[in-house]
Amino acid sequence: MNPLLDKLQPYPFEKLTKLLGEVLANPKLAPIKLSIGEPKHPAPEFVTKILIDNINKVETYPTTKGIPELRESIANWATQRFDLAQSPLNPDTQVLPVNGTREAIFSFTQACVDDTANGLVVSPNPFYQIYEGATYLSGVDLKLLPCLEEHGFQPDFDAVDEETWQRCQILFLCSPGNPTGAVVDLETLEQLIHLSDKYDFVLASDECYSEIYTDETNAPIGLLEACVKLGRVDYKNCIVFHSLSKRSNL
Repeated sequence: MNPLLDKLQPYPFEKLTKLLGEVLANPKLAPIKLSIGEPKHPAPEFVTKILIDNINKVETYPTTKGIPELRESIANWATQRFDLAQSPLNPDTQVLPVNGTREAIFSFTQACVDDTANGLVVSPNPFYQIYEGATYLSGVDLKLLPCLEEHGFQPDFDAVDEETWQRCQILFLCSPGNPTGAVVDLETLEQLIHLSDKYDFVLASDECYSEIYTDETNAPIGLLEACVKLGRVDYKNCIVFHSLSKRSNL
């Protein structure tokens, strides 16, 4: 067995299930489960209709890259949502549909990390547990940056020492963050892009909650949007994860 498995912790929702196992809920109230990020509303009807109309396609294995129409749709949505017209995504080389961001983050980490280079993955704390599991199973160390109220529930990146940046191979971001909803602002994103250039690490921005906000005139900014505002045309060292389960109940 892989000895690195000993570093892994039980999934938090398993712990929560045990804690709530003996709790009897008030039968007069409908519970709101703030646990696993599973959709709690019906999927859009037009999507289920399309699935039904194309049910025969389950007879064939899908390609790893997904169908071109899907990648193009994703690229078009990202261009519209994050104002990427000056540097539109290439559906063939910069978009990859996945079965879930958890699986994608894990696989990405294994591919990106070099365990022979005294590497380090840096993550906000609290964090999505897959950041930790993927890091440990890749064979490198994890550095947690606390998200404290005095810093707007975001890491204090100015307090990160030189050695950490030198060892860093991946810096995970989660914006809007879970559980606080804190958003990494444009100035901070631009600072981190410059740091990734200087120290050659990858910025991995988990933006699964990007479409959950209250002010329709002020949507949360994304990492790729910050790149465009800096005049970057190649999105070097930047990867972003999105989720249909959070924004579309799929």
